[in-house]
Amino acid sequence: MKTALIIIGIFLVAFVTYIVSLFLRVGKPVNAALSNSYYHHKWKNKIIYSPMGNWFELGYTELDADPESFSVLSGEFAKDKQQVYWRDNVQKVEHASFTIDNGIPKDALRVYYDFGYQDSLHIIEGADPQSYEVYKLVKEWDYYTWGRDKNAVYLNGKKIDVDRATFTVLNATLATDSTNLYIIKRDYSQVGGSQAEVQVIKKAIHPGGLPHVISENYVQFGNMLVASNWKVDFSLLTFDKIEAIKIIDERNVVVNETIFVSDGERIDDVDIPSLEILNRDFIKDKQQALYDRKKITGADGASFTPVYEEYSKDKTHVFYKDQILTGANPATFTFDYATNIASDGKLRFKDGAMIE
Repeated sequence: MKTALIIIGIFLVAFVTYIVSLFLRVGKPVNAALSNSYYHHKWKNKIIYSPMGNWFELGYTELDADPESFSVLSGEFAKDKQQVYWRDNVQKVEHASFTIDNGIPKDALRVYYDFGYQDSLHIIEGADPQSYEVYKLVKEWDYYTWGRDKNAVYLNGKKIDVDRATFTVLNATLATDSTNLYIIKRDYSQVGGSQAEVQVIKKAIHPGGLPHVISENYVQFGNMLVASNWKVDFSLLTFDKIEAIKIIDERNVVVNETIFVSDGERIDDVDIPSLEILNRDFIKDKQQALYDRKKITGADGASFTPVYEEYSKDKTHVFYKDQILTGANPATFTFDYATNIASDGKLRFKDGAMIE
């Protein structure tokens, strides 16, 4: 019995020591003013990388770094006498000259870009380290990382084919230089993709005159209204005269108090005073309803209401997108999220098609 108690005691002491050692791994920050991710080990002569010091949830790495010469350059960058570190990874850069210049990682030979999901920095091909700078254009539309040097403009670490001297980002989706109009397009089909999938694409000749930014998707040039968003790549509408533009939301505007424009498409015969934007796809006025800018034939605007996603109804009919679901009863029509099946209690539909 005594031997067993001794063994249990030794086990408990070892277990407690282990638990205590876990919580004592992270010591003082190397440089709290610059980073909350690099720390001295509590009792080892080691440097630790732990994002925000939250080693339990976000990770813990003991770096093979020299503690005596280790210094923090910024939140996620550091170096010692031999290596440069980005997070917990050693980087293949020119060690002696590597620095963080106004947030830009660079050395004497190259400029680098942080994609965020890789272990190594991306080299910005052709960028000049001496003149490269962050290009802050219009603060409220600054969703991406723009840069420029003496020769070119760069978007998210890639050179773009524009006139460096006159290129200007107008809003979140449109840009211009002295010659052309461009869209700033994100490929939403790339699920989980990086910012590198954003492109600047030439769409039209510059229409002339000075731009007037309406919203993050619309810009006015004289009597022209230019639009671009995730729904419509590019649209250029010309009016006899533009006297006033009213912003409804980022996708919808009213021109001259009478003309409705949705996702860059002019939609006539809309009653503006009774206009309602119901959700992402459905719009109505007192007389009619629209799905994705298409008029829903037979829909009664006064009683029209969305059901879920592509389904809607009024006092008489049920609709899938812009089509009537023949025979469906609007009084009892519902959508079941778990099965993705819509039903009125008798008829059942999936993706707008009747099923048994």
